[in-house]
Amino acid sequence: MHSKIFQITQTRVDKDNYLNEDTLMQGDNSHFDYCAEIDNEERKEYIGYLVNHVLPKGMFELTSEDTILYKGGTEKWKEEFVSEIRKRAEAITPDKMQDWIGPVYQLEKFLKDPLDTGYWFYTDAEGVQSYAEQSYEFLREIFALEPGTTLYIGGVIDYHF
Repeated sequence: MHSKIFQITQTRVDKDNYLNEDTLMQGDNSHFDYCAEIDNEERKEYIGYLVNHVLPKGMFELTSEDTILYKGGTEKWKEEFVSEIRKRAEAITPDKMQDWIGPVYQLEKFLKDPLDTGYWFYTDAEGVQSYAEQSYEFLREIFALEPGTTLYIGGVIDYHF
């Protein structure tokens, strides 16, 4: 399956430091079979989709083709997140706990990727970090910011897993 990795930082990313197909570890013992660069039109399309359909509704605004305004509003999302954790945990029973894609797996998957997209996030503006994170870790970083913080989008790459 294919998905995307977004480089999103608090400082503008120099084009020489954009996330690219060679930045992250790929292959054996990696989350990514391989990474591939996408063209600029696809990049714009996926950035728009990220802001308008994936990130929590109303908390982010696309202010240019490569900047996002974090508007705040985390309390409601946090309440919904905790409620969903409880709901998924209640579905775990002794007879279902070892099911291959059962409730334990679903809870684990949700805890790592509550946006349920398969998108990963790379938050290094220098392009030297060797890993990306799933949506929970990304949102934890973002929710620590002050509303009104501008975020910058660098590289956007395709990956296969």
